[in-house]
Amino acid sequence: MRTRTISCTVAALAAIAAGCGGSPTPSDEAVAWTNQVCGALSGFTRAATTSPRIDPADPAAAVQELDRYLLATSDELQRSLTALGTVGAAPVDGGDSYVGRLEEALRGIRSGFDSARTQLAAIDVSDRAELATAVPAALAPLQELRNLPAPTEGMRASEQLAAASEQAENCRRLRSTSAPEG
Repeated sequence: MRTRTISCTVAALAAIAAGCGGSPTPSDEAVAWTNQVCGALSGFTRAATTSPRIDPADPAAAVQELDRYLLATSDELQRSLTALGTVGAAPVDGGDSYVGRLEEALRGIRSGFDSARTQLAAIDVSDRAELATAVPAALAPLQELRNLPAPTEGMRASEQLAAASEQAENCRRLRSTSAPEG
């Protein structure tokens, strides 16, 4: 089994809050708010960029590890959604619509993870033929997730939001998040 399906999906997520630099100097309030938004994504990004350790010689353990990964990542994703719900109104133009699009994208990702977990739970791990077809089918929705538009487009639409993200420590950390492990 390959973790590449998940890794490809997750690689795009590492850049969720990255913005491109703008020339305007953002207010302290804008930087603080943007820092909260990026901070809301940190646990999910960390979980999503840590690939599951799969042993192809042990199908039962492999499916169990995939399920564990999806559950842990989905739990962090829910925490991100909850945290985004507490950031309050944006002090910069485009901020509220950015968070709305980000929340929508995260809900779509969570739906894909939930679907994959449901399908994995139904797999008979003692049947190698079923494993060969069912695991890739269960993970297929995650491939579609990489086609989601990058929520960073919203940050780039507003020079103030982009500039605030450049100064916000949590946004800098998200941008520096490494590629998936393993």
